[in-house]
Amino acid sequence: MSTVAFPVFQSRIAPVFDFAVRVLLIQIEHQRELARSELYTKNLSGPERVNTLKRAGVTTLVCAGVSNIMHTMLENADIRVRPGIVGQVEEVIRAYIDNRLDDPRFFMPGHGGGGVVDLE
Repeated sequence: MSTVAFPVFQSRIAPVFDFAVRVLLIQIEHQRELARSELYTKNLSGPERVNTLKRAGVTTLVCAGVSNIMHTMLENADIRVRPGIVGQVEEVIRAYIDNRLDDPRFFMPGHGGGGVVDLE
């Protein structure tokens, strides 16, 4: 089983994980959703966000963009980052489960599937 995190803004993948207020957690096994829950990350620092995901058992973060520093912190915590993904949350979740995130319609414009952003 794996737990995948999807930062959410309204009904879409949030533009930048570093500033997302809500993160949807999906537990997946054998290409099936087993459970879902939400984290609220509004007032958390970068390290607190990473630690919260780690404690929740997150193995992968699917997002539109993430700062270089946050990307490094996530990877150091053994959380795989899949940046550059946009779209309606439910469609992105289904595409992730079906192994279809390589469809260009989910790519952030101008990034071709990679969304690490320099926020320095």
